[in-house]
Amino acid sequence: MEKIDQVLIGMAALGLAAVTVFIVYRLRQRRRASRVEEWVKDYLRFRYGELPNPLTIDCADDLRWPVLVAFDTPRTGVRHRLQFTCGRTHSSFALLSEKEDKREKRL
Repeated sequence: MEKIDQVLIGMAALGLAAVTVFIVYRLRQRRRASRVEEWVKDYLRFRYGELPNPLTIDCADDLRWPVLVAFDTPRTGVRHRLQFTCGRTHSSFALLSEKEDKREKRL
């Protein structure tokens, strides 16, 4: 009976450790996503003089996956799609590509 108790306590401790590691990972990813979103917003404010509205920022958990940004310029109606590389540090944030599409006005 004592051996079963030790095994159950060990399994519970292992499960608790796994949940703790997952929570820490998710918190770090959320902080990284917030940092990336603020950096992208600062970049767009500096480049266009204001923050485009509406603005879509898609930041994945994978560091190798680019951050995708899309917005319409209100004055010209041009759709912008940008890709940024955003690693762990601020110095690794950079614009990878930019595409512009002229959108037709819908009635």
